[in-house]
Amino acid sequence: MKYFANYEADAVVREDDNGVRYIKEIDNLKEGRVGKDHDVAWGIPSYGVHNFLEPITKEEYDNFGITWDWDPWGGKKRTLR
Repeated sequence: MKYFANYEADAVVREDDNGVRYIKEIDNLKEGRVGKDHDVAWGIPSYGVHNFLEPITKEEYDNFGITWDWDPWGGKKRTLR
């Protein structure tokens, strides 16, 4: 398994051993399967935003939106209380 964060889209991505990707967005923390045409999950530029993917840990993926998210002003990871 591989795990990624997409700050620009406020989402995290999981890739299973078969290359299938799943996404959780800050507005909906329920994991959903996505196809290769899903810009956010593959880091494809969309509407002038590059959607860069950065590797994260499984723990960070599991706790996204629960214990952490990104500061909307600076894009730095922040702890939720």
